[in-house]
Amino acid sequence: MTAIGAMPTAQVIDYKRSCLVAPFFFQSDVLKDLDLKDQVLIPADFEMDWESVPFLKGTSKVAGLIHDYLCRKDSDPLVTKRIAADVYKEFLIFRGASWWRWRAKYWTVRMAPGYFHKLKVLDHIT
Repeated sequence: MTAIGAMPTAQVIDYKRSCLVAPFFFQSDVLKDLDLKDQVLIPADFEMDWESVPFLKGTSKVAGLIHDYLCRKDSDPLVTKRIAADVYKEFLIFRGASWWRWRAKYWTVRMAPGYFHKLKVLDHIT
């Protein structure tokens, strides 16, 4: 079942970055169907940029947080870029994104070069 434990609690660092002040739990049908993980915990102190797709930035922060976590090289579970994008799409739809918005965002993160598996979970974004 696609679900979130509670809305994430984060502290703003600057105009681009925030840091979780409490752990965040989510459940993903995509991950469960692949037998990867039933429930995922994103730890407190995880630093993210929520959503960085420029033309649609910040319209689904929860989906962006989950995607940011799954893109780290030591996330649990460790997934491919496609699976991270599929989970992102799952939560865009779950949180009510329109069909054109989730399609644009999904294909943007699927095709964007350069950021996947570059940082560890508790690395700081610079």
